[in-house]
Amino acid sequence: MKNKFDVVIIGAGPAGLKCAQQLKNTELSVLLIEKNKIIGPKVCAGGLTGLSAGFDLPESKMRSFNELMFYIDRERYKVKLIFPLKTIDRYDLGQHLLSKIKQAENITILKETIATQIKKDKIITNKGEFYYNYLVGADGSNSLVRRFLGLKSDVSIGLCCKVPQVTKDLIFYFNPKLLKWGYVWVFPHKHYTNIGVYFDPKHLSSKKAKEVLEDFLKKNRFVYSEKNFEAAILNFLYNGCVFKNTFLIGDAAGLVSKITGEGISPAMISGKEIGKKILKPNYRMQELARVLRVKERQERFEKIADMTPLSSRYFLKIFVNLIKTKWFQSYFSG
Repeated sequence: MKNKFDVVIIGAGPAGLKCAQQLKNTELSVLLIEKNKIIGPKVCAGGLTGLSAGFDLPESKMRSFNELMFYIDRERYKVKLIFPLKTIDRYDLGQHLLSKIKQAENITILKETIATQIKKDKIITNKGEFYYNYLVGADGSNSLVRRFLGLKSDVSIGLCCKVPQVTKDLIFYFNPKLLKWGYVWVFPHKHYTNIGVYFDPKHLSSKKAKEVLEDFLKKNRFVYSEKNFEAAILNFLYNGCVFKNTFLIGDAAGLVSKITGEGISPAMISGKEIGKKILKPNYRMQELARVLRVKERQERFEKIADMTPLSSRYFLKIFVNLIKTKWFQSYFSG
């Protein structure tokens, strides 16, 4: 096969797939590489907020929730949503996005291809060297492209498992003494429920986080196996997306929200926006700017909380009561 392409995209997650979709049927030759054998599966709760609106995702594969539950210790709060939260399995999402580009003649997809080194005009992989005019890093929180650019990362961790019980409600459990601003989540899907703990490794060790998750599963009588536990890091340190002819999107760009852990919608939006930017260098990327505004608003809330003399528990109560209002939901979620 040829080894020279106009655009090389490393990573076929939501960000890389949306970027490739934006470039399909253009005059640009595109190489999309993926390290895994199957495109789609990833350690992820699978949550989608209103930021994902307009992406024409398969409703038959999703569950939709018009309200969510918050627990602060044992206190329960019900919040009605102005825009539903949805869940989708990452395999289903990946395969849906893949179907949009499979037949594009200008896009070459290489699976089981691992990038090991990046140079200014080529990438080196286990399947050879590939030259590029534009390079797009969609390779997740542990991004090789990000390291090539000399950028640092700052991460949270998500530890989760799938249980066979299909539950009814989408729930966030807060325990400020143990998790500070982290939480345990319960995300029901079509055929299983994804349950996990989101935490800052600066405040809680992985061992302790696992104990918190296991204790939650046991107390709520969920059937689980330790061998099904999976963990992923989430990079939330944003330093930009555009670096001359090299671009970062999704988790590689640090677009995950430090507060909520949301990453799918920002990944798809950034992939789409960078695709447009490659085609039209003067494109202003206003959708990406909206994502960054939402991210900044959410993370500012944590900074304000850290500066106040109030306890984390009390401040969480303020947050939950604010999120019940339509104006704050709109402000906080964009």
